[in-house]
Amino acid sequence: MFDAGTWYSQDGKFQWDGSAWISSSKPRETVSPAHIGFAVVFVAVIGYAVYTMVSTDSAFALGVYFGAIAFFGVLLIVFFVAGRWGWFGAVVRVLSVGLALLKIVTLIAHPPSA
Repeated sequence: MFDAGTWYSQDGKFQWDGSAWISSSKPRETVSPAHIGFAVVFVAVIGYAVYTMVSTDSAFALGVYFGAIAFFGVLLIVFFVAGRWGWFGAVVRVLSVGLALLKIVTLIAHPPSA
């Protein structure tokens, strides 16, 4: 397999150094604290939205929270895709986090009335 500019054996235990197969030090995929924090905030907002939808019969409130869920879904996709864009992607990711925090603060400070 060819991965990140290096040839690896099929089991991933060895890599080709140009003349021989040597033991591989292929880094393992890890989850960063930023991904965990973003997931916690996302789950908290969805939980709050579901609680509010269940506790009210207002169609307006349901629309607001379904719209917020759609907003966070699109924002999450942009956040992950922008990670491949270099420095411009870093700027887009910072703006995405800012928009997410702004939306959360708005939903908490001005919840739709029942």
